[in-house]
Amino acid sequence: MTNRAAVVTGASTGIGYATVRRLAADGWQVWGGVRSQHDSSHIERIDGASSLWIDVTDDEQIETAFGEVADSRGCLGLDLLVVNAGVVVGGPLEYVTPADWRRQFNVNVVGVASSIRCALPMLRLSNDPRIIVVGSINSRVGVPLLSPYASSKHALVGLSSSLRRELGPTGPRITMIEPGAVRTPLWDKAREASLQIDRDLPVAGRREYGHFVDKAVEHLTGSSSSGLSPDRVAVVIEKCVARRNPPLRRLVGVDARLAAALNVILSEKLFDRLIRRIRSGKY
Repeated sequence: MTNRAAVVTGASTGIGYATVRRLAADGWQVWGGVRSQHDSSHIERIDGASSLWIDVTDDEQIETAFGEVADSRGCLGLDLLVVNAGVVVGGPLEYVTPADWRRQFNVNVVGVASSIRCALPMLRLSNDPRIIVVGSINSRVGVPLLSPYASSKHALVGLSSSLRRELGPTGPRITMIEPGAVRTPLWDKAREASLQIDRDLPVAGRREYGHFVDKAVEHLTGSSSSGLSPDRVAVVIEKCVARRNPPLRRLVGVDARLAAALNVILSEKLFDRLIRRIRSGKY
């Protein structure tokens, strides 16, 4: 079947780019959402893929982008939407500004909702429409210094479950993918942000949170080298799309499955203590 079509947001690098490549290699017509000419050229070099300029914080740009897809597809509609665009905002909550919180939610939550809203009319034209929401193990587990990011990923759980019940059995099938550590530039940027947080913390903040910041930098450095390949996550996405009855949520990676299991098995207080010890390095 060669007329299947997909839109992947946040396709410049990492999971989004890997997903565009895999779908295109399998015969899909794919649009990858990008925000720069360099990234657009990167996508255009993939056979079967086209770039789509989407800044998910710009409503007009989102509507224009999905309008282009609608014009191209006509009555064939859209078979798959992968909402992957995201950013990481972190730091001790008492030093995270309201502007930082707004940026986190504008991209990771409002951007997801806006993308789905614009895609739904096309998805309804498909015989078997699918939506893949790229979450994180932080959709289930919150850790020190990542309250904005974890909150945004928790919000996607509510968004996905509410939307699934809202659209009913005739609507698109929705799966949330929840990876653990992944080798992606997103976390390289998060590491640089952690270093900047460390530099900007006042003496009192360094005294209170320094051990968490140091461990966060160490953890993010390790994730850059030992985390899952983005292609591994793309394979899972492809398999979920191919299944007749896809899972509602799918953990990806040993670390994600272990963290999720401990979160269920241990009492909340005990799990809190375990996470604090791990994230502070105080074993």
